[in-house]
Amino acid sequence: MDPAAGHDSYLNHWADAAAAKTLAAHPDVAVVTVAAGITPSGVVHVGNFREVITVDLVARALRDRGANVRFIYSWDDFDVLRKVPADMPKRDMLTENLRRSISAVPDPYGEHDSYAGHNIAAFEKSLAPLGIRPEFIRQSQRYRAGAYADGIRLALKHAADIRAVLNDVRDKTTANTRLEDGWLPLSGFCDNCGRDTLAFAVVDEWTVHYDCSACKHAADVDLRKGGNLKLPWRIDWPMRWAHERVCFEPGGKDHSTAGGSFDTAKDIVRVVYGWQAPEYVGYDFVRIKGRAGKISSSKGDVVTVSDCLEIYEPEVLRWLFVSFRPNTEFQISFDLDVITLYENFDRTRRIAYGVEPAKDAQARLVAQRTMQLASVDHRRIAEGDVMPFVPGFRHLSMTLQIFEGDLDKTVAYYEEAGQVVGDESRRLTRQRARCVWNWISEWGPDEFRYKLRREPKHRELTADEATCLARLVAPLRGREEVREDDLVPTMKSLCEGTSLDNKTFLPVVYDLLIGRDKGPKLTTLITAIGPARALSLLAPSLPAGT
Repeated sequence: MDPAAGHDSYLNHWADAAAAKTLAAHPDVAVVTVAAGITPSGVVHVGNFREVITVDLVARALRDRGANVRFIYSWDDFDVLRKVPADMPKRDMLTENLRRSISAVPDPYGEHDSYAGHNIAAFEKSLAPLGIRPEFIRQSQRYRAGAYADGIRLALKHAADIRAVLNDVRDKTTANTRLEDGWLPLSGFCDNCGRDTLAFAVVDEWTVHYDCSACKHAADVDLRKGGNLKLPWRIDWPMRWAHERVCFEPGGKDHSTAGGSFDTAKDIVRVVYGWQAPEYVGYDFVRIKGRAGKISSSKGDVVTVSDCLEIYEPEVLRWLFVSFRPNTEFQISFDLDVITLYENFDRTRRIAYGVEPAKDAQARLVAQRTMQLASVDHRRIAEGDVMPFVPGFRHLSMTLQIFEGDLDKTVAYYEEAGQVVGDESRRLTRQRARCVWNWISEWGPDEFRYKLRREPKHRELTADEATCLARLVAPLRGREEVREDDLVPTMKSLCEGTSLDNKTFLPVVYDLLIGRDKGPKLTTLITAIGPARALSLLAPSLPAGT
């Protein structure tokens, strides 16, 4: 059991409250099953990620209370392909496969077993760096193997009860859409043409007859032998709650409304399957800054978890989700807000380690719990732990551009400065440097980017400009390296006795170094490139003999 167990002041996150409620609702279970899932009918995007990380956080909180936890992730890949998402290749091929199971549609990229399999593989791969490792279940395989035969049998046996639950909701929310008395809680795909154009009749307890309107094929199906029949979503969800003995599962905003999927499922699971609805958390949308509406796979051009990991370290991406309650909408940014998010993450980290003072002792515990849940390995920060050094995002963005994106030289710069010490600090610095360089290369605004001149520029200087520039280069001559502290006195007296000040003179220096009128902190820029290179760019503009 984690040492945190039983310490309410430390178990202070919303996930801890959800874990406590789950254990109270299921006091006698030996294994607490928590579940997530999605239909891979298109690219699985970062909005879908909110469900799996919500469950991951509750799973961690449950384990911290000593629970034996099973974390399952169901791929609803036995669902039908109803629409071809935008930006997909081989659209004609996909269009020909509409109304078939997404697990039976060929992969348009030619890389995996199916269209569904391609989307599944990409998302599963993106979860690994984040430390999220559920037990993945492909529902197409379960249904075809007959694993849910009894669940289907019970649904057919209680068809009237299910119709009553669904019609009650329909009466309250829609007009003239009641399910007819002959309606059966069943769907599936034709064994001949693969489409979902089936009409059903019950033959006996285990046998169902279907007729396909698309190809006129007919067949009797023994549920115990598996096959291509399944339950519709509103019945499938509660059936699997009972089958897997699920104790906690969240749902999206669309499932959480009155009369939504969860509302009907909690009645169906009790009436038909003799199980109780899991503890439930509804989560809101995640949006991408600058784009209208929620993220939608069918619209194309979605942002995936892998896309986010190009810019956000795994711990920072986790922290972003950890920092918001599930029912709070938030947005992910790729503009200058990225810098602010990194700075806020670093501040939380400093408070957790005690490097920066907290408002009070409880605030520090909150920061420590937040950082533990945000960490990939769920490591708790203990008293006396030393915080590994990681350069700030802004500073790294400058240093990387000095070294033109060379990660090795960038990390070495911080090592030579005595800041990066040890393997962990080196790993974290390199990890962040990669993300910062990706951001600079793909998203950084033009005014944020710069390059050192490769050849010196010969600039005509006024007498005062020449005086100030001579003062700046004087401490650089004859030295192999220089520290920022060494340049501070020079910067303070740089323009004394002239008509200039730093505001009017420094644009001259930046122009000579990077071809712009402003740039990163000058002392840092000069120390990073070294005295020799700085002199090679600054000195040629000085009058001869200066």
